[in-house]
Amino acid sequence: MADEKRAGSAKTSTTPLVQKDESMEIQKRMLAEHAEKLWRAKEEGKKVVYTFVPGNLTELILAAGALPVYPEINALQSGMRNLSADYIQEAERIGHSEDVCTYVKCDVGMMLKGNVGPTGVKLPEPDLLLLSYTGCFVFMKWFENLKQYYNCPCVMLHVPYQADGAITDSMRQYVVDQISEQVIPALEKVTGNKIDMGELRRRMELSRQAEDDLVWALQSAKRKPSPIDAYFVGVYYIGPMFSAFRGTEDAAEYYRALRREI
Repeated sequence: MADEKRAGSAKTSTTPLVQKDESMEIQKRMLAEHAEKLWRAKEEGKKVVYTFVPGNLTELILAAGALPVYPEINALQSGMRNLSADYIQEAERIGHSEDVCTYVKCDVGMMLKGNVGPTGVKLPEPDLLLLSYTGCFVFMKWFENLKQYYNCPCVMLHVPYQADGAITDSMRQYVVDQISEQVIPALEKVTGNKIDMGELRRRMELSRQAEDDLVWALQSAKRKPSPIDAYFVGVYYIGPMFSAFRGTEDAAEYYRALRREI
């Protein structure tokens, strides 16, 4: 009996508790490298744009030579790390109502406490607020608050609501006009860089490749049994495509690896 216990203990001690897939390791590296870039941004003269996940223009931000920051992702990551309660209380202490969305209060509270992000890296203040407004009125009030705190310019991209699920020519032109007449001039003014349309096309092509592989991964769930589950879709798979890595070689690499695994 004793020998059996020792054998069982030896077997357990050599078995890894968690075995991460290649795609998980790639994403971990991507996040660490992005945090490092943000930490060095001001020292290296890089401009920083705060924006939202829905309707984001990451490819355009990167083509302008700036770095994106996503307040709602910071709030989400802070919640996952059990850091959000203190931030929310700090925001309420200065007058934000208990009824206000906790996404907002978590972000404002984090800023008030030194703007140290969920990974432990101090986030640089924004040079531009790019409000990609796609339907949630909270977004507008959120950036109204941040504009007062940071005293930096704010530009809006309003994506019209598609009540019947169809995109019309007038909707498309409305968005194009905002990008060309408001967003691009604001980015060029803040960064001092002229947008290179060739670079923007290159980044859009990388996003297309990444999205094709992501859609393939999501469609794989139609199989029985499904090779993926909702947890990993929500926590891992959508991350790069909906955040700072749109239009990057890293995102394309990540989704190729994910497709191989599935």
